[in-house]
Amino acid sequence: MRTYRIRHYRIDWGLSALLGLQVLTLFVAVPLNTQYAGAHLLLDGCRLGFALVCVTVLTRHRLLQLLLLLSLAAPLFGPLVARRLLLDIGIDASPGFQHGVIEVAAFCFNAAVTALVARHVFGPGRVTVHRIQGAVLIYLNIAALFAIAFNAILTHSPGALVSTTATPLALGQGERTAVLTYFSLATLTTTGYGDIVPVLPLARSLANLEAVIGQLFPATLLARIVALQLEHSRRTPDA
Repeated sequence: MRTYRIRHYRIDWGLSALLGLQVLTLFVAVPLNTQYAGAHLLLDGCRLGFALVCVTVLTRHRLLQLLLLLSLAAPLFGPLVARRLLLDIGIDASPGFQHGVIEVAAFCFNAAVTALVARHVFGPGRVTVHRIQGAVLIYLNIAALFAIAFNAILTHSPGALVSTTATPLALGQGERTAVLTYFSLATLTTTGYGDIVPVLPLARSLANLEAVIGQLFPATLLARIVALQLEHSRRTPDA
């Protein structure tokens, strides 16, 4: 019982730590990375800290920890390994292919983390401030996942997203990440500033899906939290 409580205590504080790191990443490190050369150190540090908390706190299953580590290592070593294998069989690995490997690995890692956090947030038990912070983390992770998806679409179809002057977004990688993170958050919250417009049907469909999720998630979250609290109150009437 003591071990169970200690583990849940660690998970609760882990959710809060992950939220802090994600907020720092999305709202500070990513924008600064477009303006200051040394800001990538802050961005890399946030991502590394995020990954370490996920692997060491969120799950005890060795297989899941291994999968998280592999998806984390893929952006670092995946392109080199894939390039070497393809060269061995006589196929040249283009930079676009290597970038695709990084995108897939980043998407898989964020999706796995979001699923693990959701399991803890929406599972049975008392509703705490840490679990609510975990729900906010899921919301921000959804924005990060869609930003990666928009990046993949823009990589293969440069005219998928355009500015208000109908000019395709021709950006460097760091600036593109910041712009697509901004666009994804604006779409998720249905703010819709209108300075970036999806043109490709797939990009429009993805933007619509994100907007729908952005509207449904808070309502679903509120209903689930109320249900969990009522269930916990019935089980512990004297608490």
